[in-house]
Amino acid sequence: MGIQSASATFTRFFVPDPVTEDFWTYVDEGLRAGAFKECEAGQELAVGFSSWDDFFDSGFNLGTYHKGEYVAFNFRMDQRKVPAVILKQHSRQAIQDYRDKNEGRWPSRHEKLEIQENVQNWLMNRVLPQPSHCEVVWSPAAKWMLLGTTSSKMIEALLERFEAQFKLYPVPLYHVHWALNMTPPLDARQKDVLTSLVSVKSPQALSDGRFLGYEFLTWLWFFSEQSQGKFSISDKISAEIFLGERLVLSMPSDGKEKVICTTQANALHEARVALQQGKLAEEIQFYLKIGDNDYYFTLDSSLWSLKGLKTPKQLPDYEEEDADGKFLEKMFFIEEVNSALNALYAKFLSYRLSPAWDSDVLPVFRKWIAGKEQDIAPF
Repeated sequence: MGIQSASATFTRFFVPDPVTEDFWTYVDEGLRAGAFKECEAGQELAVGFSSWDDFFDSGFNLGTYHKGEYVAFNFRMDQRKVPAVILKQHSRQAIQDYRDKNEGRWPSRHEKLEIQENVQNWLMNRVLPQPSHCEVVWSPAAKWMLLGTTSSKMIEALLERFEAQFKLYPVPLYHVHWALNMTPPLDARQKDVLTSLVSVKSPQALSDGRFLGYEFLTWLWFFSEQSQGKFSISDKISAEIFLGERLVLSMPSDGKEKVICTTQANALHEARVALQQGKLAEEIQFYLKIGDNDYYFTLDSSLWSLKGLKTPKQLPDYEEEDADGKFLEKMFFIEEVNSALNALYAKFLSYRLSPAWDSDVLPVFRKWIAGKEQDIAPF
């Protein structure tokens, strides 16, 4: 589901400042240069940028990508694909035709490969490309970008196109990169501790640092119970966070054996037993309340994507002179949720990267896991 849907799912990225004196001209030129072009005959894949309002429109003639302080557009990917069973059927027939013309002789290995390639090309020219797309929202002021997908193939294709046209290199905001790109930033000591725990330059950083996600989700569960979920986003804004309707636990070392629970009392008892067996929270749906606004969303241990984000109900219609009103309201909701998550993650990291984590925090955690809540003072 896209960013604008009632149940939004998206991955998050940090985007550095571009080197340009005229940002919107820079954006216009980059989008036009990378605009989608239709698949040519026999072409398997075509990708490019298209309009936010209509992903079949790649003209950008009305500057519809400029929405307030945001850049909003679609990334379109059309792909021709021949089903394997169809390719096998026609290849078999082509080989039989070859034998009929050559007195029953089987084609050589080289000839067979050539026959299969010719069949593949013939079928590819007959297949219509299948379009797919994802929404993209870029906030140059806040230095983040949201991609309305969790598909690795779509993300890789989009980043390749974006980097080629804009000469910018978005950083995926999973656990460790989220921590290193927070505002306000970690101090020097905290960064040293973090990078000693996870090698940021390692190609396995996403999997190597996933323990941070497990610990953060489990800590959020603990925090929601021991502090009644109350916390401050800023000096003027307070919020509350609670468990939603789904909780998944597994062993951080392998993640294979899972315990899936609802938040009913008997299911939470099962979840507590799983904690006592060494499992931690791998995925949780949360309920977040900020003022009069209620949100539901799911986080997994990568901490990279928000899934199924349900925001307050938007007004069905906006005045014609405020065509971007619905979009901007949605962005307000998303930014509010991001601000709350940043505050919570910063709070967790202040403990996790502290010298007192082992001596003071983990003993409190273990008491909670053991069910000795009456002995616990919230921290």
